[in-house]
Amino acid sequence: MQDLVVCVGEKCHQSGAELVLKSYLDLIARENLENQICLKCSFAIGGCCNKDEVSVRFGETFFKVDPRNAAQSFHRHILTTLTPTAEA
Repeated sequence: MQDLVVCVGEKCHQSGAELVLKSYLDLIARENLENQICLKCSFAIGGCCNKDEVSVRFGETFFKVDPRNAAQSFHRHILTTLTPTAEA
């Protein structure tokens, strides 16, 4: 299981961290990834962001997310890096 961490520090919170969290939570459920991704939030994960961006870490990879495009960032930075798991 990999950690998906969304920063909820002051700047990221003001930039829309709650929207990113909600979007990612919905996408994890829709894609049935609850056994592969552990969604977390944390203060100051590093890489402070500019206005209208939220810092995110997936595994060891950091990236910035525009809350209006959270679904696209999920597909680009997360889905494309997951290893498919065999169904039992």
